[in-house]
Amino acid sequence: MSTIKDIAEMAGVSYGTVSNVLNGRGNVSAKKIKLVEEATQKLGYQLNLQAKILKEGFAKTVSVILPNINSEQYYSLYDGLFNELSEQGYELSLYLTHDAKERELQFIQKIATKRDSAVIVVSCLASAESYYQTVKTDKSKIIFVYRRPDFAEQFVSLNFVQAGHDIADAIMAKSHHRIGLFSNATTNANSHSLKEGLLQRFKQAQYDVELYHVESVPSDRNYNLAFSFFNRPNIQFDAIITSDIDRAHYIRNANYFGSQSSCPPIYTLANDNFFYEDNFYQYHMNYGMLSKKIVSTILGEVDTYNIIKNKGFLFFSDNHFLPKNTEHKQSINFLILPSPSTEAVRKLLPHFKKQTGIDVNLIVKSFDEIYHIFNQLDEHADIDIVRIDMASLPWFAPSILKPLSALQLDLPQLLSHYSPQVTERFTYINQIAYGIPFDPSIQMLFYRRDLFEDPLIKRLYFEKYRQNLDIPVNFAQFAQINEFFDQRRNPDSPIQFGSTITLGNSEIIASEFLLRYYANGGTLVNGLSVALNEKIAVNTLNQLKIFMQSANNLDATWWQRSVEEFEQGNSAMLIVYMNLFSYLSTKNILPLIGYSSVPGNMPLFGGGSLAMSRYSQKIEEVSAFFNWIFSPEISEQVALLGGAVAQDSIFQNQKIISNYPWVDVSHKNYLYGIRENQLSNGQAINLRKIESIIGQYIDLWLKSNSSCEEMITMLNEQLQQESYLL
Repeated sequence: MSTIKDIAEMAGVSYGTVSNVLNGRGNVSAKKIKLVEEATQKLGYQLNLQAKILKEGFAKTVSVILPNINSEQYYSLYDGLFNELSEQGYELSLYLTHDAKERELQFIQKIATKRDSAVIVVSCLASAESYYQTVKTDKSKIIFVYRRPDFAEQFVSLNFVQAGHDIADAIMAKSHHRIGLFSNATTNANSHSLKEGLLQRFKQAQYDVELYHVESVPSDRNYNLAFSFFNRPNIQFDAIITSDIDRAHYIRNANYFGSQSSCPPIYTLANDNFFYEDNFYQYHMNYGMLSKKIVSTILGEVDTYNIIKNKGFLFFSDNHFLPKNTEHKQSINFLILPSPSTEAVRKLLPHFKKQTGIDVNLIVKSFDEIYHIFNQLDEHADIDIVRIDMASLPWFAPSILKPLSALQLDLPQLLSHYSPQVTERFTYINQIAYGIPFDPSIQMLFYRRDLFEDPLIKRLYFEKYRQNLDIPVNFAQFAQINEFFDQRRNPDSPIQFGSTITLGNSEIIASEFLLRYYANGGTLVNGLSVALNEKIAVNTLNQLKIFMQSANNLDATWWQRSVEEFEQGNSAMLIVYMNLFSYLSTKNILPLIGYSSVPGNMPLFGGGSLAMSRYSQKIEEVSAFFNWIFSPEISEQVALLGGAVAQDSIFQNQKIISNYPWVDVSHKNYLYGIRENQLSNGQAINLRKIESIIGQYIDLWLKSNSSCEEMITMLNEQLQQESYLL
């Protein structure tokens, strides 16, 4: 077996240098790092991690002990832990007990030698003392989940009592009286809480109910026990409640093979994703989000997920989608931009037609075409719903949109799903509600995390600039990193470009400029006028010009190509609106991607709202569509299909966070978003026209020999001459 001494001899460096490289320490030159890496690879050397742990006294590892990985609550828990902890550099070891106490005790002995940072366990033991007496991990980092053994100090679970209350309410609403309950034994804390919640609510309502409970431990007996609901003479259940989807499927199978009667409706606890099954009423628990609470405990962070609410029933009743008058339904014409959100809606429209009988025709037009239609919407009276960019909302709302008060909506309830920062910018104009947030977005920085964490690349960067390669927090750093990764300037770069800029559309050019302009402290609106601060604008132009000399300059009219370039591994960084990053099609690149606030932390708001044309008379049809598309159930489906959604509920969906992990960060950054579309007195301005002028002048400047000062002077003069007020 090769040793560090062998590596040192082959690489021609000292023993200490090899040790520093292998352990990521010390001030080692890029040349020596290359030599050590090449020698290590040739010799097939593997670092003795156990020796390292013994020397350092800890390991960045976590042991997870579960009864099984088949039940969705355990799978979701592990999947969430894996995603969260892997992001923090931890390695997980999984142990499955199958609810055998002897096996769990053996695992305790095994993990005692590992010196884990944390142990997470769903235990079948009566007491936690076996862990505390054997495992060296601190008690505060031994976390018991779902089941609480005696003396356990750290315990986390979900609100199963509330689940019992809510399911009991649903049972009573359907007038079911003879009920079956299929769960673990009530010695299990969750099963006990679920049953307790059911009985509490029935008793509070003085509701006459006959409850037959089948308890099962271990889980491999569940299928046999399911048949007991159908082999009881003269007993027909009105409904059966199960504690998980697996038991629900066993009930259905048992009914199919073991009963001549039809299967009663099944009410079951489920994970946070909805999957349609006939006659299943799924009560959704936030199993996956429980992992966030656990990880925050391990990391010692302030726990922002202290109370994890149950999601409850989804699609329990579709009646609220129906228009009041269903006899004379008219089709809806919906004007919208091409985007991932548009494609998500297109896929879901058959559900709306099935529920309401209403056809929806998507009229997909470019940004410029939609703006042109807005300017003469009276000539397009056939259009009923429009997707309107938030930058244009104040300008067009009073003249072409119908106030939402005219529709059949519970507007306070509907808007309660959004943060105040979102509704302030995407709904209200002069305190009148015109639009409902559809695909709110914000600019974010995406980067290749594997490149930023590579020791050799980090050393090469340090030797070139005498600075650490960190995520850029200002545009001077961003431009420098962009230059470093440009292979035309740095042949050692492992990637072709540092970043990409899109230059085929004047509004996009303005977006690139304004992002930097705001980061430098500039403003567009100055009281009751619009003008650029000359000094800041000139400085911003110089920054932009330096950046463009090293960036990949794309002559494209939309951001999709820049996303594709990033996805294909041609650039190290990309600044783009979060909703457009969903164009990313190859999920294999996701583990390599990092995401952060934009440099300067002054991102531009993007995205838009849905509103009703003032020329449309289809109040009931449009109301039905809005009640449908903005329901938590459908909004979640839009997000799962890659659309941008800002409803609070999606930020507690594990699958959405796992597939699009940046949405949580973007949600927090809404507070810093900027888009100046009104004067200081609240008067609307034609921001689209203003941004078009800015983009056109910058584009002209890029193609001419005029100075920055001359260009800004001409631009400001043009802004003063233009009519951008109502």
